[in-house]
Amino acid sequence: MTFSMTGFGKSETKIDDKKYKFEIRSLNSKGLEIRTRLPETLKEKELEIRKILQSHLLRGKIEFNATAESPDGQDEFQLNIELLSHYVNLLEAVKNKLGVEGDSLQAVMKLPNVIKPTDYTIEDKDWKLMQDGILEAVHQLKNYRKTDGNAMMQAMSDYTNSILNKLAQVNNLDSNRLQLLRERFKNNFNTIAKDVKADPNRMEQEIIFYLEKMDFSEEVVRLDQHCKYLLEVLENQLDTKGRKLNFITQEMGREINTLGAKAYDPAIQRLVVEMKDELEKIKEQTANIL
Repeated sequence: MTFSMTGFGKSETKIDDKKYKFEIRSLNSKGLEIRTRLPETLKEKELEIRKILQSHLLRGKIEFNATAESPDGQDEFQLNIELLSHYVNLLEAVKNKLGVEGDSLQAVMKLPNVIKPTDYTIEDKDWKLMQDGILEAVHQLKNYRKTDGNAMMQAMSDYTNSILNKLAQVNNLDSNRLQLLRERFKNNFNTIAKDVKADPNRMEQEIIFYLEKMDFSEEVVRLDQHCKYLLEVLENQLDTKGRKLNFITQEMGREINTLGAKAYDPAIQRLVVEMKDELEKIKEQTANIL
């Protein structure tokens, strides 16, 4: 099972005359980042909300938004009437003494503590309902991640099988490659040494030395193993596999690069370029895997 780090979930919870809406969005990230936007009535529960999210969402950049709505128009803030009256009286006295004019109310509204949060304590039974609403949004997000992850898993499997197919073509081409290289080296050696006396045994040793450096059979075996391991990891039941997939693709890249450097064959080098292209597509997907 493979999960994407991208997802969305939402839910609503009604408590008495209030309706709470919860929305969760997630994007890819190296670790777990949680940002919350909460109404005043829920800020006392921020730490508990974070714990809920941390226990269910292992990686990703998480944005959690909650809103509270009241049908009677009651909001989360109220005017401090006593303090407001005190400020207005002070300003009126100053205006009369100095003989200046101005809107006292507009000035007072900007002063500290004139508007204060409405006192509200969440009861245990209400918090239980809110938790259920938050978990419903989390459940939706995880389902979204699962659906998206399955599509990504299929795409990565296709890209990996494409690399294996091209690797098989490389093997077929490699059967004659070393022999052609051997003949090319001999012809070059004979051309260079035609006017001088040369030791044929030394020539053969030098040719063998260079052919061994161009032998990429080990790289082919390792790349084949890495590809099959990647397919195995995609199919396993781990919830988190993005980091492991990233490490595997790094190893695949090393083998493909080394294979290309040793090829000295246009047809094989074209296949190497195509394998690199498929590998980049896999890396783009693994960057968003949980």
